[in-house]
Amino acid sequence: MFVRNANLIRLSRLSCCISIPQPPLKNNAATISDIQGSEGIEIGSLGLHHIENVNRTDQKMHRVHCVSNPCTLQINELVIGVSCTDTLFDISTDETNANLEPGSRLGRISQHMIHQQNYYPLFPPSMGVNLDWKKRSQWKMPCQPDVLIVPSKLACFAKTILSHTVVVNPGHLTRETTGGTYALMEVHPMLRDIVEDSGSSEVQLQHGAPSRTKVEIKRI
Repeated sequence: MFVRNANLIRLSRLSCCISIPQPPLKNNAATISDIQGSEGIEIGSLGLHHIENVNRTDQKMHRVHCVSNPCTLQINELVIGVSCTDTLFDISTDETNANLEPGSRLGRISQHMIHQQNYYPLFPPSMGVNLDWKKRSQWKMPCQPDVLIVPSKLACFAKTILSHTVVVNPGHLTRETTGGTYALMEVHPMLRDIVEDSGSSEVQLQHGAPSRTKVEIKRI
């Protein structure tokens, strides 16, 4: 996932057997010193401390941040919800429906997560998902996000849900031995006229993410 004018977010997905929730990946570096000829070899590091950016005041700023799975984060005024667990697929296999409008299935499945304010609104969980019930508060969705990113093996899509949320399924980078898909997302800034006409910093404005967000699904 690439977001213009924002930091790159790396999710933690440690194994094929998904555990929910997952803490952020750590970036603790160490060197091997007790093996002959291995001096200076770095282990236990993701290499993220090598990725830096220099701002106008010549201060080094981190460009990559590790977050938990799932995670609700804020970039400028946008609230973004991210989960790498295939919640959409698990919901689709357990849901019963009939007489649906053509093309409405994926959007309706996404609404379950927002309506229930939960990144995994299923209990008991599907096979292969380890749900830590003691930490259930950490997979709750604290608010309706402006952007909800949920990679899934279902068909890729980008849809506006419940008027205010852009739901994106970028797919997976690989599909067995072939290349997969990814998403390019561009969020334009709010119009200056809208901000200036508010008249006060205490006025709450609608973020209007659907009207200023462009999503492209790319195939590898």
